[in-house]
Order: sequence, then structure tokens, then C-alpha cells
Amino acid sequence: MKLDRYFYSISAIVFLLLTFWGFHSVYLQGDAAGGNLIAPEMFVLDSIHGAAMSAWVLLFLVQAVVIGSRNRRLHMKLGWAALAIAPVLIICSVLTAFRSVGASPDFSFFAIPYPRFLLVMLTEIALYAAFVAAGLITRKRPAVHRPMMLLASLSILAGTPARIPTLYPVFSHAGWPGLFGPIFALGAVLLTIRSLLTRKLDRPFAVGYTAMVAVYVLGTHFALTETWNRFATALLKLGSSIT
Repeated sequence: MKLDRYFYSISAIVFLLLTFWGFHSVYLQGDAAGGNLIAPEMFVLDSIHGAAMSAWVLLFLVQAVVIGSRNRRLHMKLGWAALAIAPVLIICSVLTAFRSVGASPDFSFFAIPYPRFLLVMLTEIALYAAFVAAGLITRKRPAVHRPMMLLASLSILAGTPARIPTLYPVFSHAGWPGLFGPIFALGAVLLTIRSLLTRKLDRPFAVGYTAMVAVYVLGTHFALTETWNRFATALLKLGSSIT
């Protein structure tokens, strides 16, 4: 089925459009969200982090198009780029999380104090790393490999809708669930479409999606506990010495 064959290419285009929509001010003007200037102490790290994230989303699109055109050899060769991009994105994401929280400890994001929100950011990074690892391990099993790489790309889009003016007002009043509402909804829609196209439930996709939702929800609930608050204080002290 041609529609099923290009399912991942279309999904990748949606991811790329969302990324550009959410970060267009960064791409076009070099500004942070809301037109604010990027703090000088964050500029280099944010630039590397943004470049790595953009490269990953673009690579996912290229890989989806290549495999959709049945060029498996080129797809395998380009797959090595993931081994270069993913570690950079993971490391920069961790450093950015610690440095941004350390620089604005009194800031709140979706009604979550920033030190507590640190766990949410670390959870996002951990999920991305887990899906990428699963995708690389199953690279010779396309039925598992493809949804894992899609979920890896979806998992790092959690903060993107918060930077989209038309989406933020819709979800921001829901508190922390509003942060994940757009990607949870998008993931559910993609899973439904995939299942309709193949006329059966895509089990690897369904299991991965369910795990992503569960981990984000549990991680955010734990972030709001005093146990994490004390642990975050210790982590930030350690992180300040690293960053």
C-alpha cells in the first residue's frame, strides 16, 4: 500500500514543520521563544543543541524518504549519521537542562517550578536515548526499528508546541498535562492511522507509545514530590560544577 509505504515520510514532514513552527524565531532571527534574546551564557550551548535537534529531525525525514523509495543501501549508510547526532544531542540536552535551570531557578514552566521541571527535561532525554538505542539494536527488524525511530523523534518534540502561539494558549491552562497534550495527541493519531493503513495494531508502535506516555506522566508526578525537590537541589549543585 503506497499510503502505508509513505507513512513515515509524511510523519517526518509533520515533525519538521512543527519544529520549524515552534523555533522559527530562532532559525530566522536568532531569538528565543517570545522574541526574547538568548542569554549570552546559553548562546553557544543552545546553538549546538538546536543544531543537533534540527539535524535529527531532518535526518529522520531523509531516512524515511530514502527507505520509502526502497533505497535500503543508502538508508543503511546514512544511518551512521544517527550515531554522530544522537550523542551530541543527548549530551547538549543534559547540559542545557542543568544550565538553564541553574540560571533561572525561580522560573516556572507549565505551573512547575524550574528545579522540579529539571526531571521532566531529563525524562525527555532518557526517553529519546532509549528509543534511539532500541531503534539501533533492531535496525535489521524494520517492523520494530521504524516505530522506535519515529518515537525517538516524537519524544524530543515535547517542548516544541509550548513555543507555538496558537497551541500554547489551548494547552497551557491544563497545567503540566498541557505540555504533553500535543505530542500525546499526535502520537495517538499517528498510531491510529498506522493501524488503519495496515489493518492491524502496530504492536511495537503501541507498546512504545504507551511506555512514552507512562514514563512522562510518572516522571512529572515524581517531579512534584518533595523527594525529587531535595534530590534536584543536590543535582543542581553538582551540575553547576560541571556546566
